[in-house]
Amino acid sequence: MAQAPVVVKIGGSLLDSGRLSSILDIFAKRTRPVIVVPGGGKFADHVRRSQVEHGFDDASAHRLALFAMHQMANVIAARSPHFAPASTREEIGLTGVNGLVPVWLPSAMAGADTTIPKTWDMTSDSLAAWLAAALGAPEVALVKSCAVDASAGLEDLRASGIVDPLFSGYVNRHALRWSVIGAGDEARLIRLVAPPGDVG
Repeated sequence: MAQAPVVVKIGGSLLDSGRLSSILDIFAKRTRPVIVVPGGGKFADHVRRSQVEHGFDDASAHRLALFAMHQMANVIAARSPHFAPASTREEIGLTGVNGLVPVWLPSAMAGADTTIPKTWDMTSDSLAAWLAAALGAPEVALVKSCAVDASAGLEDLRASGIVDPLFSGYVNRHALRWSVIGAGDEARLIRLVAPPGDVG
């Protein structure tokens, strides 16, 4: 029986932490289907600063933040030959069939959904959960650059700012399995994308 796919958000801050290459190496050895959602990282931070400086509205900032995720997606694809950007459901499927990890470019799919809040509360965390629901994937994981208590519940993670304010709502609404993987917890990520005993 084929393994169910997992949607994994890779935090943009991993680029600055120096952990991105080692995280990508783990994905290269995956034995189950994985779809990567890139965080916006420093590219999204630039949008935040620009909004303060120039005063454009949150809807415009949201659209620009989606393209910040595109920039991070292209960084990931450039860092490893095992990844390729993918915009649509069809492209995601074809990328996987071709043996690569799809890195989602969100503007086409997320930009077309008018129910997605266009605020800074809707970050790549919640977009990863939204994508899992849209694709029928049963599981979503967030890879963070900060330390994370593996036993913490969703509300504790929300209250501490580790996940965005909307993530728990998407997870609960769509009954998604979830995990938040922090610094120094690569073993959990390995078990997630290459479960023991799985031969692919």
